[in-house]
Formats: sequence, structure tokens, C-alpha cells
Amino acid sequence: SVSGHGSLVWPYTWLDQGGVNGLNEGKQCSSFAMLEDGRYGASCMWFNNYTFIEERTLEEGMGTFFDKWFGYDPYTHNPWRSPGAAPIYSPCGVAGGNPEGCPSGDPTVQNCPGGGFSWGPLAENFDFPNVKVTEWKKGSVVEAAWGIIANHGGGYSYRLCKVPEEGMFAITEECFQATPLRFAGDHQWVQYGSDESTRIEFKANYTEVGTTPAGSQWAKNPIPACKKADGGYYDTEPECPTSEPQFPAPAPGLLGYGELVAAPGAPTFMFSVGDYLQVPDNLEAGDYVLSFRWDCEQTSQVWATCSSIKIVE
Repeated sequence: SVSGHGSLVWPYTWLDQGGVNGLNEGKQCSSFAMLEDGRYGASCMWFNNYTFIEERTLEEGMGTFFDKWFGYDPYTHNPWRSPGAAPIYSPCGVAGGNPEGCPSGDPTVQNCPGGGFSWGPLAENFDFPNVKVTEWKKGSVVEAAWGIIANHGGGYSYRLCKVPEEGMFAITEECFQATPLRFAGDHQWVQYGSDESTRIEFKANYTEVGTTPAGSQWAKNPIPACKKADGGYYDTEPECPTSEPQFPAPAPGLLGYGELVAAPGAPTFMFSVGDYLQVPDNLEAGDYVLSFRWDCEQTSQVWATCSSIKIVE
């Protein structure tokens, strides 16, 4: 279950070649890139594995996993406990999540215990074919959405970075930290496929307490996993049949793990999780990258996906 995943789906991502998947139902992990060595880089496999925070700064009420193992809290140093503070290899994700081998320094190209695989490229260094560019107007309110296939709780932030003159390979986490986006309004939504009539809105939980960079705004993942160590992965059916959720679901059917052990990789969540974002009005027009950063609480992982954005007047 810890190989589990999520990915930005909207605006069209670097991995969504030609923009064929987008918000389409159950396609959150269907975009992919073929790596140079012939390996398959599915969209839900671009992340940063095995990364930890030093101490909790997350405000009370924003937690998503609460299990104790004989009084021990196994999630103490996982990324969401201090949103944005866990160091990452790439703000756009690493194919397989383990760019320095597993364990770090092992030269073997292999699948890694605890998820992913070794020695994959950083997204900003990879030449993605047929990338769709999305136009955003300065000062406008826009929409972004992501999909879950393994619900590791936690929360997320959206950030912008202007493409450096040297090229895409020169983008950094520090550049994204300079322009974290704010959410517009106080509601999140889920939507089943691209049909807006299926959209369900509910009050969001946003925080700017104890976040990195200071004052940046982060959203709590609104979909509760099941209240058990596996989050519901070993259940025989979705929606927490044998336990309550970790916290109350925002609407009927919006709970569970996102995949089941009987069919790993087959999504049970047929919805995307969306937000309204405020595009700053003081941005210079030009080419930007949007980074979605999901800091997990159940696992020591940060999932990251990027999209190409053109900021226009």
C-alpha cells in the first residue's frame, strides 16, 4: 500500500501528453512517460520518497492520521506534520521517487521497498513530449484538481515559478517557495469526470500556521482514509466497511483508501479533488510552471506534479 500515489490532473500536466486525460474519471494515474531506459513512468509514480521533518508545526485540527501503535505515533516525522518543510529532490517529482538508489547510494536499478523504484530522472530534467500549456490571466480565479489512488492523508499546496532563462532544468523548490498561491474563497470541491454538473462543494480546511515558507497557505486533504493502519487498503470493498473514517467525510461516498489489495492500481475514487486558486495580479506575464506538492501524513513521501502555465495580461 505504501507504493501508493496521487497526481495533479488539472491543469493538464507535463505527463498528460496532448491533454487526453485531464479530469476524466478514473484517469488520475493513466498519464505516463517512457523513461530513456525503457521503464514506465506512470503519473502517480513521480514523487520524493523517504523524506522527514524535524518537529511538528502543524496546527491542531489539521491532522488526517491518528492511529497509535501501542502508544507510539508512527507519523511523527512524516511531511504533513510540518507542511512544506520536508526536503525534496524535485518540486515536480522524481520518476520512482528514489533518485539516489534504495537505500541511498545503492547503484542497483530496482523496485524499492516502501514504494517506487530507483534512479529515475527528475521531472525538470526530462523532456516530456507534447506538453499542453494552460493560459491563466493575471488576477483571475482559476481551478486546479488532483486525483488520489492511495490515500496517505496529509495536505497540499500549489506554487508558481517563472521558467528560468537557462531553461526548465534550472527550476528549484526555492523558486516555487517564492510564489505560493493562495486559495480563493473557502470551499473545495470534488467532481466525477469532466462534467461540472457532478461537482460537490464543501467547506475547506486551509492553514497558514507553521507552514514553509512562512505564511504559505496549505489545504488539508479533505478525503478521510479508514481508521486503521493500512488506511483501508486491505478491506474487501471501498468506503471503510469495517471501520470509521479517520475524520468525518465531507460528503457521502468521499472516504476510503482509493485502491484495494485485491486490485492494486485500480482506482476506487472516480472523482478529482479541486480548489479555486487566486492568480496574483503582480506577476510578470510569461511562461511559468505550476507545482502541486502533496505532503503525506501516513507515509514519508511528498508527491509532486507540474504543469506548464502561460500568464497573460
